[in-house]
Amino acid sequence: MDYKPSVEMTMDSRLQTARRPFVPPPAPKTTKSAGTRRRLLDVAAELFIERGYAGVSMSDIAAASELTKGAVYGHFRSKGQLLVEVIRWRIAEADHAPEFGAATADPWRGAGLMFDEERRPIRLLQIDAAAAARHDPDVAVGLAELYGQRRARIRDAMVHVPDPDLTAWLVGVLSFGIGASEAAGLPFPGEERMRAALLAALRDPG
Repeated sequence: MDYKPSVEMTMDSRLQTARRPFVPPPAPKTTKSAGTRRRLLDVAAELFIERGYAGVSMSDIAAASELTKGAVYGHFRSKGQLLVEVIRWRIAEADHAPEFGAATADPWRGAGLMFDEERRPIRLLQIDAAAAARHDPDVAVGLAELYGQRRARIRDAMVHVPDPDLTAWLVGVLSFGIGASEAAGLPFPGEERMRAALLAALRDPG
């Protein structure tokens, strides 16, 4: 007879994962090591976006990076940790772009960031990561840490709204929903309608 975990045991397992501390990969010690890590992030991002997280192995990443599998594991202890760092790096790059600061000061432009075409790869990576987090502890704890920090930054930037905490949470949820719709190939309702609907949801979350 096949063993099937009970709902209670599955929930206990998730609670244990939630309590597990996040351990980021060690910082590169040399300029060469930093360059290698950047190459790994670049290659892994391309492969994850092209094939999906489940369709890529660490051996695939090593081969595409022209490195040994051992060298890849020297930078990232698991594929799950690598996925989280790819998302962290992609988000940081997007958030440091010149247009990001201007958009955060303008609600109309800010709403557009949630469906901006240049951020579509990030949204697709996040959809894959959300699915992987159900079974991969490295992805689960990494995303919890990453999204907790990001939600705090969004909350701090939205002190002018009545409920910054809820608004920051909604930004994340709406972004995930848009990413899921894109991944499923659902039709886009149009930029003007999207902006208006997103602003309405964020201004009146109640």
